[in-house]
Amino acid sequence: MATLTTALTLTGTAADFGAALSLSQSNAFTFTHTNGIAKKKLTSTSKTCQIFINDGDGDVADATTREGKYIDITDNHGLNRRYVFTTADGSGAATGTILASGTDIGSGDITTRLHLVGGIAVQITDGDEERDILEQLKGAINHANGHAGSIVATAVAAEANGPQSTTLTNRDSSTPPFVDNKNATWQDLHSSTNSLADHVVLIEKGEYASPSMCYIRNTAAFGDGTANCIYAYYDGGGSDTGSHYKIQGGQFAIFPSESQETLYAYTSTSGTVVEFMILGTEA
Repeated sequence: MATLTTALTLTGTAADFGAALSLSQSNAFTFTHTNGIAKKKLTSTSKTCQIFINDGDGDVADATTREGKYIDITDNHGLNRRYVFTTADGSGAATGTILASGTDIGSGDITTRLHLVGGIAVQITDGDEERDILEQLKGAINHANGHAGSIVATAVAAEANGPQSTTLTNRDSSTPPFVDNKNATWQDLHSSTNSLADHVVLIEKGEYASPSMCYIRNTAAFGDGTANCIYAYYDGGGSDTGSHYKIQGGQFAIFPSESQETLYAYTSTSGTVVEFMILGTEA
C-alpha cells in the first residue's frame, strides 16, 4: 500500500504572499496498486479518422474480385457493422441491404459464408473506379441499416489519381471510430488513419476504483509548443468525455483520473514516446 503525499514550499517574504494567504488540505489518496511505469510510442497524429483507397481513378474491370470482401467499423458506443461488397452485375444486394444466409451477393448467396451474415451490402459494378467503391461504402455507412448517423462518413472528392479518402466521425463523441484495418479483406484499402485503433490507451474504463491518480510524462525534448506534443483525452460517455490534456516535450502531469472513462493519447508528431503510470485501487 502506498500513500501519496505532497509538499508545497513557499520561498519569499510575507509581503510576497500577502496577509490573505490560506492553505487547506484535501483528502489523502491511499492506493493499493500501481501498474508501474510504462512507455508507448504514439503514431496517431489526429482524432480525425480517414479511410483511404489506393488509386481513385483505378478501374475495377471485374467487380467479382471484390465480392464478399469486407471491412469492420465500430462507433464509440460499440456498435459494429461489417460492410460487405456485392456486385450489381450479378444481381447482388443493393447498398444498405442487411445480408441473410440466402442473400444473393453476385455470383451466388452466402449460405456457405456465414461470417458475412448480418453484414451491410456495399454494391459495386464492373467498370467502377476505386473512388466509386469508396463512395458506395460511404453510402452504406450513412444508411439506416449501417451506422445510421452514429458515424458520419463524408462524400469522396471527384475522381483523381492516387489515394483518396472519406472522413469518419462519431456523431456524439470526440473519439474517432474504430476501423479494423488489420483484419479487413478489401484489397483496395490503402489504410485507415487515426482511427481509435491507432490511439494508445493509458487507462481502461473501470480498471481502477475512484479515486486514482495518473502520471504522464512526455519523453521528447522541449519544443515549440506544436511539435512532439502529447494529447490525452477521455471518452466513455461520462461527464469528462472530451476533456483534453496537452503535454509538451519535457513536461509531465499528475492528476486525478476519471475511473469510469477510458483515457486515450495521441501526438502532434508521430513517434513521440509517452511515459505513464497509474496509482490506485483496482476495481
